[in-house]
Amino acid sequence: MGTDEGSTAVRAQKFGHSCLLIEEGDARVLLDPGTFSRGFEELRGLTAVLVTHQHPDHLDPERIVPLLAANPHARVYADEATATRLDELGLSPVVARAGEHFDADGLAIEVFGHDHAVIHPDVPVVPNVGYLVGGRVFHPGDQLTVPDKPVEVLAIPAVAPWMKIGEAVDYLRAVAPRTAIPIHEAVAAVPQMYYGLLARLGPEDTHLLVLDDGEPVDL
Repeated sequence: MGTDEGSTAVRAQKFGHSCLLIEEGDARVLLDPGTFSRGFEELRGLTAVLVTHQHPDHLDPERIVPLLAANPHARVYADEATATRLDELGLSPVVARAGEHFDADGLAIEVFGHDHAVIHPDVPVVPNVGYLVGGRVFHPGDQLTVPDKPVEVLAIPAVAPWMKIGEAVDYLRAVAPRTAIPIHEAVAAVPQMYYGLLARLGPEDTHLLVLDDGEPVDL
């Protein structure tokens, strides 16, 4: 995917499951460092850490504390419930609410959505926000919120206990990004099966970009 004339190149790197590092200019933004992800612990020079919700596969409290200690200039953003937990850890998070905008070292962050997708009526629904980073990359966490503006790159949940593949396909069609990066794959034994369906049934103009090898890619 090429960038528009005058725009800054965006680099993405995946650390497993739903954990992504987005870099643009001087900004380095990490999303959802959870228990199923590995390698993010060594990152330095982070601008911000964004947490979509409190579930352990999206937030590992034991590792986020030393991560932020090693990145003292990084601000952490999270939904209200998760922010309360992070505050108890002494991390002074910024509460992220739908409709709000933040600035991470010149990189705009916009917040969308309110709640986690329903897993089962007997399972309480927790808050979940999605982040549009730099006006280009959208990470929804565990929800299927469609932003009210174009999305160039979508982190698409590929498989989850709260979702069937048809819902993922419909979500991909509704957002219709130029590039889709599959996330939330750690709960599947063979995630490639889900990737294949997304690639085959997604929009014709959407490129499915699998980053499971952990290598950084310029978008």
